Amino acid sequence: MPEPAKASIPNAPASRIPPSRIPRVDTSSVAYKQAASKYMRLMIAMPILLVTSYYLFDRLALGHEAKSLRGTPVVDEANKE
Repeated sequence: MPEPAKASIPNAPASRIPPSRIPRVDTSSVAYKQAASKYMRLMIAMPILLVTSYYLFDRLALGHEAKSLRGTPVVDEANKE
């Protein structure tokens, strides 16, 4: 029975930049702070946008009733005019 061959590790691609040559980002620069602010606003706004659009679609296109925060009032047949 032949012996199994050992697995070989593929060589790293030649286009890969070594970690010592990766340019560092200046986190105190104005451009970085503006980009970080836009990214943070996007991450906060997207879930809100998705959930509200889902509920609006559910109400407008599918015709479901909007949920109310108050309980439905109980109407007494005797007091009803």
